[in-house]
Amino acid sequence: MGFKDLTALEMKVYEFVRDRDYHVRPWITADAARELNITEEELYTAMSELSKKIRDNFWIYYDSGHLHVVAD
Repeated sequence: MGFKDLTALEMKVYEFVRDRDYHVRPWITADAARELNITEEELYTAMSELSKKIRDNFWIYYDSGHLHVVAD
């Protein structure tokens, strides 16, 4: 699987994460969903799919009490 397998929503979420510094600042799902104009459920589903489809380019991790998300 790869980028060609992403849906429009998944690509939108990927680009959103890629263009921001959530590897440095904590991830807040409610804020991201609001900015993307989607529901939190849609966001979680897209992130789950991204972590499967492009796992070498999309990471979710926990550090110092906060969730962080990185897209490369």
